[in-house]
Formats: sequence, structure tokens, C-alpha cells
Amino acid sequence: MPDIKSFEILVVDDEPPICELLERVASQLFPEATFINARSAQETLDHLDQKADKIPQLILLDIDLGTSVNGLDLIPQLNDRLKGKTPIVMLTSSTEPPVVKQAYEKGAVAYTLKPDNLQGWRTYVTALRSYWHDTTILPTTIQP
Repeated sequence: MPDIKSFEILVVDDEPPICELLERVASQLFPEATFINARSAQETLDHLDQKADKIPQLILLDIDLGTSVNGLDLIPQLNDRLKGKTPIVMLTSSTEPPVVKQAYEKGAVAYTLKPDNLQGWRTYVTALRSYWHDTTILPTTIQP
């Protein structure tokens, strides 16, 4: 059973202010979460290699990572390395229908837009916590 007191979220975004804001808001609403930030595809893969024995319970992934490898390219690599055990949620500003479709086809479980104000971030983190609880904790409490 996952430990609700220890929850790691890997945030992959090349914009430090986004990562800092998400962590600040989340630490108030989701205190059991530890946020690990990676700014590129390579940094993400390096982190997973270094922590092979401890996989994150959730990945928040931006599409534009400022490098030749974007978030869409990274999804299959992450699912392959993590054997599909970690849900990948796209957190981006792109609303292009083909991009949204590609994200789901490549293995993302959800696609969300970056909020544009502090209340939006609070709402996002609250929904994220509910999603995590409903998909990770709740299924382990149901007995066959």
C-alpha cells in the first residue's frame, strides 16, 4: 500500500518560477508530497537513473522543455522506464487539439492547462491531491 505520508511528485518544466510556485502552493495543501524538479528530458532521465529504487508516484510534465526533446517525446521513455506504474499528467499552456491528442496517444493519463493565478494553482493542487488519492490510495483499500 502506498504511504500517504511519503509521496514524490516529479515536476518536469524548464521554467523555474512555475516549479517554485507549484511547490509553494502544494506544500500548504499537500504537505505529504515531496517535489522534485527537472528542467529537461535529460535531467528527468538522470534523476530516474539515480533513484532507480524509488520511483515517483506522479509526474507533471510540460510539453515545451526548451530543448530538442519535448515532453511529448519524453512520455514513452518515461512509461518504458517506469513500466507504466507512474501516471503522467501533462501540465502545459498548449491548447492545440493535435497536441492534446498526441499526449494521450503517447501515454499521458491527463492533460491540464497551467493556471494563470494563485487561486487557480490552489484549485489545481487540490484536484491533483484528489486524483492521486482516488487512483493510488483508494484502490488499495478495496478488498475483493
